[in-house]
Amino acid sequence: MKKSLLELLKMSLEELNTYYRELRKEAYENNEPIKGVEIRKKLHGLVKTIIGIEKKLEGFSTEILSDESIKGERPRIYAVTHVARFDIESAVEAAKEGAYIVWGDPGELYRNPERLFLEMIGMLFVDTDNKEDRHISLENMVKLLKQGGNIIIFPEGAWNITENEVVMKLFTGVIEAAVRGNADIVPVAVEKDENNKYYVKVGKNISPDTLSLENKREGADDLRDVLATLKWDIWEHIEQEHGLTKRSELPHDASEQFLESIMKDSDNGYTTDVIDASRFIDRKETSPDDAFAHLQDIKRNENNAFLFENMTGEDRKRQGRVLIKRIDNGIL
Repeated sequence: MKKSLLELLKMSLEELNTYYRELRKEAYENNEPIKGVEIRKKLHGLVKTIIGIEKKLEGFSTEILSDESIKGERPRIYAVTHVARFDIESAVEAAKEGAYIVWGDPGELYRNPERLFLEMIGMLFVDTDNKEDRHISLENMVKLLKQGGNIIIFPEGAWNITENEVVMKLFTGVIEAAVRGNADIVPVAVEKDENNKYYVKVGKNISPDTLSLENKREGADDLRDVLATLKWDIWEHIEQEHGLTKRSELPHDASEQFLESIMKDSDNGYTTDVIDASRFIDRKETSPDDAFAHLQDIKRNENNAFLFENMTGEDRKRQGRVLIKRIDNGIL
């Protein structure tokens, strides 16, 4: 049963999450259609105008470097790399038509006035730590696509704050939604520099005819490769604008600066703990932190001294060519 605004204002965050989750469940069980699909497409121009105003107020900018996508007859899933606070606005600008945003773990957003603007765009909320709600979210995505709507989704699940991954491993829901909803996937790579400028490259449509539910993990990995290539192209472009930084000029706290550059605009309770809990974790892979953790327990002697030469704690944090590439390109 829907509650009044006054009742909602009195609810705790936990109660709000439960309340809206139950509303989604009720709508799903009643097989209610997704409302406002066509009107939101017509509002796309107005939404982009509002984003233009937001840019001036918030001090960020967006440059779409290239767009190889086509509008076509199928609905589209814009699969976007997740990098920082204003990548959502950048993705909305890059979309050729209005698209609902899949938003995980809204939390404080339920109380934020910004939600009114996001509802104008169109939202599909999901509590990622709730199995039933994840299932309902996927079903709503498929339903929306079958109604002719488009989707913007961030299949990494969280901001990419890693130092060694161009694009984090993707959740497979984007592939299942595309197959079942007969939708094209449009890969969209987004990156930002130290001046809060967002760069976007939009790739070619990926037809659902080339995908399958049986091989959705493989499909997600192939999509990740496409996104990584687009993102690398962005880095090459930024490199031309900013020039290169020599490795010898890297600050000792480069890792901390990298994280700060991403998290400084975080809001609505979005923390590194939330990121760690939201991203896809492949239990078959070993993270760099885990790989080097044993060095902390090794007692130095003449037989293993070579392991410690030029290998300080900060050095280990700067492992990987990707971090160097990001710094070289002026992204830090």
